Amino acid sequence: FDIINIRRWLKLADNLKEIILNLLSIFIDDTALENIRSKLTNKKFRIIFIVFILCIIFIVITYLYLSSITVTKVTISENVLYMNVNDSQTLTATVLYSNNSISDKVIWTSSNESVATIDKNGIVYALAKGTTIITAQASRNNTTETVECEITVQAPPSGYSISVQQTEIDSYAYIYVTPYEDDITNIQIYGKSPSGEIFTPNKDKENLYHFYSECGTWTIYASVENNAGTYEANKPEDFVTIEVTNIFSTQSLTDDILDIFQ
Repeated sequence: FDIINIRRWLKLADNLKEIILNLLSIFIDDTALENIRSKLTNKKFRIIFIVFILCIIFIVITYLYLSSITVTKVTISENVLYMNVNDSQTLTATVLYSNNSISDKVIWTSSNESVATIDKNGIVYALAKGTTIITAQASRNNTTETVECEITVQAPPSGYSISVQQTEIDSYAYIYVTPYEDDITNIQIYGKSPSGEIFTPNKDKENLYHFYSECGTWTIYASVENNAGTYEANKPEDFVTIEVTNIFSTQSLTDDILDIFQ
């Protein structure tokens, strides 16, 4: 359409006017039709009519253009994500359309909402240990594209079992710590002496733990750690005791940890 050419638009308006009058002639008499014809020939009315037609044409063209736009691709800020229980993190999605425009209008869903949920703003809430797939979906004009993010939620350790096998030979005490989870990255042994002092011994070159000696009842416990956090002893079953009745001349008591990961 050549908007600058006013004559063309006036001719178009006249043609449309005649079409409308022909249609009206079916329903109204000649007197009413002539009355309408006289009004349509009014210059001011013709301008209004042209503007009206232009608006209709603009609306139609806009509708046809918008209805031709399709979704071509959806991208996401993270394709793999590791989270800890009770953490939250925001995912962002970008939608590319056939007209090269972009937006962030997507629908978020989680394949396992018992593990993690996601709200309309892309905020992921980690609820429990496990794996879920977060999906971002964009749709327009009968086209749909999706993109996924695999989320692994890690939970802190839930505890451990601990036992002691005390021997008479060489005054060794074999301490066994067995975590409930298999993703433990560190185990720390603690020894509380009869006087109440707490020791956190280090291993020597022979892979033995050494506690400073003190006769009486020692309380032994541990903490276990993974990437999601640390479990500290807090239940009665997390503690065991060792009776120390002999003091070495070196003023040390050796507690041998055979295999704390056993």
